[in-house]
Amino acid sequence: MRLTWKQKDFEEDLEFILFHQKDGTTAWWQKQLFKAYPDLNYEYTISLPEEKRFEYITEQMKIQARKRKTIIENSINMFSAEWKKIADKLNSVYSFAFNNDCGGILNDMVAKVGLNPICPRDIKTHTFDIYHYFETTYAMTTALHEITHFAWFYFWNRHFNDNSSEYDFPNIKWLLSEIVVETIVRNSDINDLIEQPKYIAYSYFYDMTIKGELIFDTMKKFYLTRKDIYDFMEKSYNFVQQNEPELRKKIAEAEK
Repeated sequence: MRLTWKQKDFEEDLEFILFHQKDGTTAWWQKQLFKAYPDLNYEYTISLPEEKRFEYITEQMKIQARKRKTIIENSINMFSAEWKKIADKLNSVYSFAFNNDCGGILNDMVAKVGLNPICPRDIKTHTFDIYHYFETTYAMTTALHEITHFAWFYFWNRHFNDNSSEYDFPNIKWLLSEIVVETIVRNSDINDLIEQPKYIAYSYFYDMTIKGELIFDTMKKFYLTRKDIYDFMEKSYNFVQQNEPELRKKIAEAEK
């Protein structure tokens, strides 16, 4: 398992920033940009028609890209240096966490450092984004979060032999992966690679209950009593399938 760090292309960065500013996007997602860039006026921006909104955000992000050029370059150097401290431990901790040898997989992963405070991933290319203004420790945590997604879907596909197009938002398999990352990281030696923050997954999952039990408590039981990672996959998938309507409803309420 190997990860390299590089700068995100501006146009590619901007495309995903604008994706979360489309008409109909919930405020929870839209506001992430404005929390990161207080210079942008949220109320003014959302009052604009979509085309004008995109033009305004584009010009503002061009300004930010110029202002933060050196900061981004320095962040890449800091993140890369910090990552080297744990890089040689990846194979062993992930092999244990996934009950499979991980020594020869995911050697092409790339962390793209840029302007977007939301950090998307591409399962097919094994790439993900990192916000340049993250604290170094949080950047490491985010990287481990994304690598856990990659490993999850690598072994998931080997087990289920399904279509990787089903691994993206808003598919139920994507939803499951966002839940199980917390479970796998917290309950394996991955957790010891770096000091973990309060939230590894989306914050609203932490107090979400199904049938009176916190979903992370349910997942922890499945994981700690697993025969192997495939047993955990099947039990956790069955759980979200059975409870998908309630999960979707609670997520929608949380993201208002």
